[in-house]
Amino acid sequence: AQLNGKDTTFSDDGTTRGGGLIDPGTPYLRSRPDARLSVDPSLVVKLDGARIEAGIGAQFIAEGQQGLEIKFTSLQDDRYGAGGSFDSTSDGPTTPGSTNEPKPGDWGGVFIGHYGSVNIDHALFAYGGGVTRVEGTFNAFNVLEIHQAQARVANSVFEDNASGMGGQG
Repeated sequence: AQLNGKDTTFSDDGTTRGGGLIDPGTPYLRSRPDARLSVDPSLVVKLDGARIEAGIGAQFIAEGQQGLEIKFTSLQDDRYGAGGSFDSTSDGPTTPGSTNEPKPGDWGGVFIGHYGSVNIDHALFAYGGGVTRVEGTFNAFNVLEIHQAQARVANSVFEDNASGMGGQG
């Protein structure tokens, strides 16, 4: 669907695809064979203990431009944001060694599943490679994890990320 930039929520009732949901009682179980997540240039995505997952056959497109790079980083990373103050957690200025300093592994990463495709250009990935909740357990992810999918990654920076090791799974 085309989303209004001022809306803060969106619920998929199926009408954007030309009809209602197959089973309105289980909207989260509806398959989307043409699933795509597209991230616009200059967007800042701050995550905390989460991951972005493009499942089997899905597309992930994050194409920034020179000067309009896309940033995937920690919620604690006060270098980027909007609205004048980049302190997303309202915990004050970050100083080296402080508890509010971003660190490698603050968030999981971007996972691209089998038969999927990913196109990343002019993007920054920082402080990822951490452990996140997955189906009742915790697994570690690399900041960019690609499993038997087509991928193109160009003009991008990976900095201060963890090894993607750990977790219970």
